[in-house]
Amino acid sequence: MSTAGEVRSYRDTFVPYWHPVAYAHELREGPLAARLLESELVLWRTASGVAATQRYCAHRGADLSAGTVTPQGLRCAFHGWTYAQSGSCVRIPSQPQTPVPERARVSSYLAAERHGLIWVCLSPEPAAPLPEWPELADSATVATVPLPRLDWDTSAGRMVEIVLDVAHLSFVHEGTFGNPEQPEVPAYDVEKLPDGLRAQIVYPALAPAVGSAPPRVDRTTLTYEVTFPFTARLTFKPTLFYPHTVYAVASPWSEEKMQCFYFASYHPRIRNFAELFVKSESAILEQDRRVAEGQRPRAHPLDFSGEVPVKADRLPIEYRRALAALRLGRPPDAPALD
Repeated sequence: MSTAGEVRSYRDTFVPYWHPVAYAHELREGPLAARLLESELVLWRTASGVAATQRYCAHRGADLSAGTVTPQGLRCAFHGWTYAQSGSCVRIPSQPQTPVPERARVSSYLAAERHGLIWVCLSPEPAAPLPEWPELADSATVATVPLPRLDWDTSAGRMVEIVLDVAHLSFVHEGTFGNPEQPEVPAYDVEKLPDGLRAQIVYPALAPAVGSAPPRVDRTTLTYEVTFPFTARLTFKPTLFYPHTVYAVASPWSEEKMQCFYFASYHPRIRNFAELFVKSESAILEQDRRVAEGQRPRAHPLDFSGEVPVKADRLPIEYRRALAALRLGRPPDAPALD
């Protein structure tokens, strides 16, 4: 443990938060391997919900993700040891008449299914609740479409920061929706929320070309909402099309590597949205990946005094200040290192 003002380790800082480790549709009848903050996990479904424990058997280190889900729990494929949701071993087939040793257990963790994701908290007491996205509850008026998981060689904070970066749109995303002819970023405010940040700007996006006509400028309202530590929700409200919302939830494997669960919600009346979203957003994120993986350091900086920020950077800088404050054991709205 550290006192306020001392830099805490990356893992210690973010262990108390909920992080997604899989899409809900990936977890079927059998167990599923997962990774979070340098911990190897196995997930499986129970009669009451979702279980998450350490991945390797306490007996001989076998991979429990190769096991079988039974009414009693998760059965190891090597010797049949069976673990309950609590992590306790409840059955050792080779000695059925002998009490199970108290040490025969694996670490277990909090797990929940929400918003189409499987979330895990490695701490017994979460520092914050799961994000609230009530608009996703009504499947009659909102449809969703996920992208394949994004595995990037950069930190979770770096990934979220590039999502929040307004000024890069005209340059990194030239050829997708970025408008290189209008790169100026108007002044905007950043609202500090109890669990995150909020900002709104209008961006002159280039709408897709139709037939032989050139792309049209569509003044799109972008609303950014951050939930600490690694979640960004971005709502696009064009003037020419229906609005839609993108959710980017970065999950840290380590301080320098992450996976991101990226999906969108949209009105079901938008024809072919899912197909177009997967195609266009995959191209946009590939543009982002090349930039993010090239940044140094890969770890999210605590001291960014060597950089030269401008007014357009206000939202990503406020986000970075908040994460730096968490690393120092302070509330996210406390002053952090400059």
